[in-house]
Amino acid sequence: MRTYIKTLLLSGLSVGALAQAPTPDANTLMNLGQFTEAKQLLNRNAQQSPSMQSLFDAGYGYLRSGQPDSARIWFTKGLSMDEKRTPLNETGMAISYLVENNAASAEPKLAEVLKKSKSKNADILYRIGEAYTGYLTPGNGSIKPVYAKAVNAAKAIDYLNQATERDKKNAAIQLALGDAHYLNKDAGTAVTRYESALELGMNPSRVYQRIGDIYWQGRNLNLAVENYKKAIEANGSYAPAYNQLAELYFLVNRYKEAASYMDQYVTVSHDARQETLLRQAQFHFLANDFQRAVTLIDSNRTALGQNPIVYRIKGWAYSSLKQPDKAIENINTFLEKAPDKAMPDDYKYLGRAYMATDSASDDSLGAVYLAKAAPFDTTDNLYSDIAKYYYRAKKHPEAVAILDSAAKHGFKADVQDLFRYGMSNYTLGFKRDSSGKLERDTLRFALADSALALAQQGSPDYAPTVLYRAKANYYAYAPEEAVMKGKAKPYFEQFISMIADKEEERNRYKKDLVLAFKYLISYNELVTKDETARNEWLTKGLALFPENKDLAKIAGPNEADSQ
Repeated sequence: MRTYIKTLLLSGLSVGALAQAPTPDANTLMNLGQFTEAKQLLNRNAQQSPSMQSLFDAGYGYLRSGQPDSARIWFTKGLSMDEKRTPLNETGMAISYLVENNAASAEPKLAEVLKKSKSKNADILYRIGEAYTGYLTPGNGSIKPVYAKAVNAAKAIDYLNQATERDKKNAAIQLALGDAHYLNKDAGTAVTRYESALELGMNPSRVYQRIGDIYWQGRNLNLAVENYKKAIEANGSYAPAYNQLAELYFLVNRYKEAASYMDQYVTVSHDARQETLLRQAQFHFLANDFQRAVTLIDSNRTALGQNPIVYRIKGWAYSSLKQPDKAIENINTFLEKAPDKAMPDDYKYLGRAYMATDSASDDSLGAVYLAKAAPFDTTDNLYSDIAKYYYRAKKHPEAVAILDSAAKHGFKADVQDLFRYGMSNYTLGFKRDSSGKLERDTLRFALADSALALAQQGSPDYAPTVLYRAKANYYAYAPEEAVMKGKAKPYFEQFISMIADKEEERNRYKKDLVLAFKYLISYNELVTKDETARNEWLTKGLALFPENKDLAKIAGPNEADSQ
């Protein structure tokens, strides 16, 4: 779910409260990609007040939405209303074929309208030039032509320049020229043309958004944000800028800002499309506002209909809210309704939910689901979660295997992973042969010591790590051989120094402390032959555990009486 650009330095933008805004006009709706709503407005106007312009506008709405066949229905109705030197609807018919890349039908019709208008009508030239841009439609962080095959930047510039010569103060022509130059990979001239549109009275919010879009495409995100901000300052009800800001912040992983701007976009635009409401909930989920994501879905269930994605978002959110039963219900519902859309994160959140229930039997099922997701997750080390379960369940071979898989997949073990890896290997170091005789697996003990050594570097004051380093080096060999090698000596010494003066800890680790004293006594007796050191360890041991029979036996009657 989270494979996006990681860094971006942007100055913060103030996000103020917005009043409910009036419904946008048709042109703004088209710029938002809300073509259904735009066409409804244009159709109503054409039916109520039919004219050359209103009928063309209705057809234009369908043209912009990618429906040239439907556009022709309206243009046909407007043909009889065209003026002799202004064949506007006839132009619409011509460009409806042009955008379909149907040259056989488009070219003679274009020639006819140019002949009738004597190639001097700025509006006709403008409409043809704009059509050759393919109708750039900005939104969701992109500027793409509706009709990619129709794009011919050179022809667009030619026709639009001719239109400009005949109407130098037409802001719409300048805006279209900006689009044409952008398609011609000349962003600098595109911005200049957009600025000209602004000077000629074009809606400043629309121009600033367009400039912001250009900067976005050029990866100059700071200037993109600056221009979107200008669009909002010019008109706090201009919805497209909020949408673009939401998508931009989403792109750079600043999810709280993305969610905030998406909320404002929905408020201002009244955009109740299913995809918009789902995106709004998604942004709040990513911003870790899980309850808000759930609330948004529940409050928009009618608009969202039966889209199975709602169950995914709610399931993930409930998993993060530590409400595992609701998470399991929703995610399983999603997987039942849309099995072909299942993705690793579904199993990630489902696995975590199962592991968070009150039923211990769910843990193993949770581990199964996490194992399905783990190889594909590049942000969370799910292997660690699985290892934690296996370790607590005393399934040590599985714990070791899953942590080995984590390493193979490039995850760096943390202190807890290292400790569990060490302890599981330590436990597996004791094994029995076919006759039941206890054997020592020296390799397992060596692996345990290596892992615990790394864990000790990360957490040097954790006494169990030191203790089990000592025990791994002790139990790797027969008792006398372990003493003679002396590998456990520094760790037993350190363990005693960490625990001996703490009564509660001393009582907890009584057996281990006695083992440590016995080892050090034997080491100084057999290896260093240092009687003074041997007696010092014996004295310390007896002082702490005077009732211990093993220490008393080592001391003998004379030494014990002298203590």
